[in-house]
Amino acid sequence: MKILKFGGSSVSNAERIREVTRIILESAKKEPSIIVVSAFQGITNQLLECAALAEAGNPTYGKLYAKIVKRHESMVSSLFKNHRNRTLDSEINQLLGELHDVLHGINLLRHAPERSLDLTASFGERLSTLILSAFINIKRTSVPVDARDMIITDDQFTHAAVQFDKTNVVIRRYFNRLFSHRKRLPIPVVTGFIASTEDGRTTTLGRNGSDYTAAIIGAAMHASVVEIWTDVDGVMSADPRAVPSAFVIPRLSYEEAMEMSFFGAKVLHSATIAPAVAEKIPILIKNTLNPSAPGTLISESTETWEGSAKGMSSVDQVSLLTIRGLGMVGVHGTAERLFRALATAGVNIILISQASSEHTICFAVSSADTDRACEAIRNEFHYEVQNNLTVIDVRKDQTIIAVVGENMQGTPGVSGRVFSAVGRNAINVNAIAQGGSELNISFVIDGSQRVRALNVVHEAFFEKRKKLALIIIGVGNIGSTLLKQLHQQRKFLIENGFDVRVCGISNSKQYVLSNEGIDPGEWRKALDTSPYRFNPDEFINQITKMELTNAALVDCTASSEIVDRYPDFVRANMHIVTPNKKANVLPWKRYQELMDVLRKRQKFFFYEANVGAGLPVISTLQDLMASGDTVIKIEGIFSGTLSYIFNCYDGNRPFSALLREAHTLGYTEPDPRDDLSGQDVARKILILARQLGLQMDLDDIYIQNLVPPRLRSGKFSMGFFKSLRDTDAAFERLLSEARSHGSILRYVGWLSNGAARAEIKEYPSNHPFASTKDTDNIIAFTTQRYAKTPLVIQGPGAGADVTAMGVFSDIRKLLYYLPF
Repeated sequence: MKILKFGGSSVSNAERIREVTRIILESAKKEPSIIVVSAFQGITNQLLECAALAEAGNPTYGKLYAKIVKRHESMVSSLFKNHRNRTLDSEINQLLGELHDVLHGINLLRHAPERSLDLTASFGERLSTLILSAFINIKRTSVPVDARDMIITDDQFTHAAVQFDKTNVVIRRYFNRLFSHRKRLPIPVVTGFIASTEDGRTTTLGRNGSDYTAAIIGAAMHASVVEIWTDVDGVMSADPRAVPSAFVIPRLSYEEAMEMSFFGAKVLHSATIAPAVAEKIPILIKNTLNPSAPGTLISESTETWEGSAKGMSSVDQVSLLTIRGLGMVGVHGTAERLFRALATAGVNIILISQASSEHTICFAVSSADTDRACEAIRNEFHYEVQNNLTVIDVRKDQTIIAVVGENMQGTPGVSGRVFSAVGRNAINVNAIAQGGSELNISFVIDGSQRVRALNVVHEAFFEKRKKLALIIIGVGNIGSTLLKQLHQQRKFLIENGFDVRVCGISNSKQYVLSNEGIDPGEWRKALDTSPYRFNPDEFINQITKMELTNAALVDCTASSEIVDRYPDFVRANMHIVTPNKKANVLPWKRYQELMDVLRKRQKFFFYEANVGAGLPVISTLQDLMASGDTVIKIEGIFSGTLSYIFNCYDGNRPFSALLREAHTLGYTEPDPRDDLSGQDVARKILILARQLGLQMDLDDIYIQNLVPPRLRSGKFSMGFFKSLRDTDAAFERLLSEARSHGSILRYVGWLSNGAARAEIKEYPSNHPFASTKDTDNIIAFTTQRYAKTPLVIQGPGAGADVTAMGVFSDIRKLLYYLPF
């Protein structure tokens, strides 16, 4: 024999009732089945709302009652078009008449005690049971069964306790008599949720108590299984509304299911487990909308599970109360006084945490119980509070996250994985509790961080691919090329265990955001058709609302304004990857403030493309230092523009003519004075100096500006090249002098002994710097280990392809740094 329970959206309309009936008839063919049914979806809430309105003397309760009547009449009309059942019509009308009388009585008395609320709520199940049983009866004999005739409880109305010794006897007697001496057994349909006292007063088993009804009957009848049919495929590893990657857990032990249901897993009522545990009856969670799905089996033992945690759930609308003070230290009975006072006030404690110092006791209660709990504590500790020996702290709008799994027992590092995940994502933990069984780790956080916490912990335990969401600002040459590379390398990333999604793209005018990701091959269309105008404050605010877990800002602009907002992006839980040099050359104080924010928020900052575009300059320097080497000198050609000019400058053409050619070829900035000023070279030297730990600013670097003072100000025009001819003779003299020494000219940056310069220097014709061509960068590191022969890095130091490659390399590096 099996028990099948249906509720929620599985009994929401006529079409669902037809599907439920098909499932019931299929089950009854294989073995005797007892059906337990809830009220039609939403009806219980409407019934209780009706009672509240009637108690308040609000005449609109009549309209709501009429709506309930119409709902049931419409259901009957849809189900019984060709099989009109006069007996059913009469029974339903009788029940609806009784409901009307109950509500009318509440309205007259302006009073709705809990006993009346239970009676009012009972009509939902009584009506749905009659209708479902009658519909089954079209094809197979079915009888409606009122659970009040067999489940006996005490008189704690709205949450009655079952008297199992009497209830089990009545249940067995009833069904044994029903099924005896029949060749084709009838299908009983039982009201869920409701019961009665011994003297016949209607009680309820608590909200969602139909699951409990099914388990009570299953235990009494020693059923082979209790099937809970709902609208999901089984117990999920997390709330799928908050965690899109949540999955169905195939099997759970009774203890695991108990923990998950207590801490908010909506599929199962927490009290359901107890009767099944006592009789070792499996519980199967199935989906009415997808009957072929295997569901989740809850039983005494589970299959081998490869991970430690098995699922997670949350309890929302919680307050965290802390009672603390020196008056508690070493005082016997403080905890007993506290919990006795709370119990007397009818306050249920959800979680408890106490420090070994005995200075504080911290506990969580439902938000609805907060005021009652505070009043009970103040009354009990009146003397201590009055004399400032004890203080009560209250944190409202809290959420409890529970991580559950039998394999957590005795497994080192589980707690570390939980709290490192939340810590990396700037989620503050307000309280922690773990039982001695190690089956459950629970922690309390601010309710606003619930979604992020669930996602980061779920990723830490269950994700097979490392996830990274990219927010790309700037889609010029570098940004658009990066998007192209991300599109081309999608397969490579997936094959290497990475799930990289472009979740945001912005230019200076508009932006587009998507949690699901934007196709990097179709980004232009998505951005061009976006209605959202770019505003940094609004942009950051919208990103924060997305609750991204592992996310990185990829700044492909040269904007100081975006750099100024880096701390805000970091506070929005984002790492930073950028070719934009301006963050690393901020004035020292602001630079340190940015580094402090990154450090406190545990965020990575990657900027390989700041120096040398795609060349591994930053990473090489970091590796040298990490290995214990000492850097003596850094020297190099850091400007692709100046590299090209001095590579080509052989005296055959004037310096000004070469510069104009480079400008025409697109090798210079739109205003070539930006290249000739040496500022770009100085910035790169400053970035490397700060890598060495030197407290240095741009003002500390000598910069040889190749633009004559009279030409440095004003708007750039093509006439600049003509005006620059006046300097050609000076450059010719420099070249002639270098050649007389057997040398060549190069514009370099160098750093040694705390001094830094950006200037034109002579080098022997056999020097590595003489071998550069086109727009090559070349950087030489002289260290203790590379003292005789410097370590040299050479290659193209400019261009969208190689710069975007440097950014892509940083993204890949970030992926490897991120833990699972």
